[in-house]
Amino acid sequence: MEKSIWKNKGFMPYLIIVFLNAFTDLGHKIIIQNALFKFYEGTELRIYTAIIQAMILLPFIMTFTPAGFLSDKFPKNRVIVIAAFIALPITAMITVCYYTGAFWLAFWLTFVLALQSAFYSPAKYGYIRELVGKNNLAPANSAVQAVTISAILGGTLVYTLFFESLFSTDFENL
Repeated sequence: MEKSIWKNKGFMPYLIIVFLNAFTDLGHKIIIQNALFKFYEGTELRIYTAIIQAMILLPFIMTFTPAGFLSDKFPKNRVIVIAAFIALPITAMITVCYYTGAFWLAFWLTFVLALQSAFYSPAKYGYIRELVGKNNLAPANSAVQAVTISAILGGTLVYTLFFESLFSTDFENL
């Protein structure tokens, strides 16, 4: 009988990485989208929104074969760690862009961050079975989904408030 997923020493660090990646990835997307909604309208807004959506989705389409290959060829936990560390400088650059007003550079770094996510995702899901075993796959998948949804909900709140604090003259009334 396999041990509980919660007694697996690698499972909590894995969930923390899953949470942080979803939280920061979504956060950037919220800030970019909110900036577009706040500063553009009409045709410009539709065009920029379409571009940003393409920049988020295209890396997954363009790299599904090499990303899957890397996750099969190399240890998945190593791919996850490398992808997570690659996200750090990208996220730092995006944050600096926001604080310095370099919105367009942050806009284009969306593509780079999405590339990181595209390589991270197959390893993230493939690693679950390796980490907890076949018998614990369902509870582990449930935990991963719960953590991801928590990151999305928490990120939506935190990053929306962050955005409004930067760009709203009326933040005290939120």
